[in-house]
Amino acid sequence: MVWFQIFQDGPEFETRRRKRTFTPPNLSLKDLHNAIPRHLFERSTLKSSFYVVTHILLTALLHVSAKRIPTTLEQLAATSNHPVIVQCLLKPAIWMFFWGWQGMFFAGIWCLGHEAGHDALSPKRWVNSLFGLSLHTFVLTPYYSWRATHRSHHKSTNNLERDETYIPPTRKSLKLPDGRVAVRMDYADILEETPAFTLFKLFIRQFL
Repeated sequence: MVWFQIFQDGPEFETRRRKRTFTPPNLSLKDLHNAIPRHLFERSTLKSSFYVVTHILLTALLHVSAKRIPTTLEQLAATSNHPVIVQCLLKPAIWMFFWGWQGMFFAGIWCLGHEAGHDALSPKRWVNSLFGLSLHTFVLTPYYSWRATHRSHHKSTNNLERDETYIPPTRKSLKLPDGRVAVRMDYADILEETPAFTLFKLFIRQFL
């Protein structure tokens, strides 16, 4: 095996595929819907408000704690026999630890706004809009624009031709042969001769 053929299906999957042809189960969306317990479809404004307020309070507590980091580190450096270690090692480590938790808490805020966008927090639409707009605005997400495109995305999820979030190029569109017979030269045009353009496309897909 050479470097450009390392991406392939696992041996377990290949073994199952060779033994029999996969047949999707004959289940409709209604069958899946009916299998879910009824109480899981009940939306509670009170319970959702509790989770939203709790998460906001925890995020605020994290912020208040972070404001004490500089003072605490200065005091520790002043009383330590190794202030360089405090400034060069401990300080970056504590701030990275905080940034990791901050990212997790902010992601939680975004997720709560996401659920509001699906009208999942309350049976009242105005409550969902209030929660969604407030939470997503805090994490710099345009709520109504995001909700419109996100709902379009859900209507076409996993459809390679209609899901507007990301439509990957196919072997046919790139004019590549089947992976089992492809050779290094088949990949040269798209991987080796335009590294700057490839990097640009990667940047666009990841950050925009």
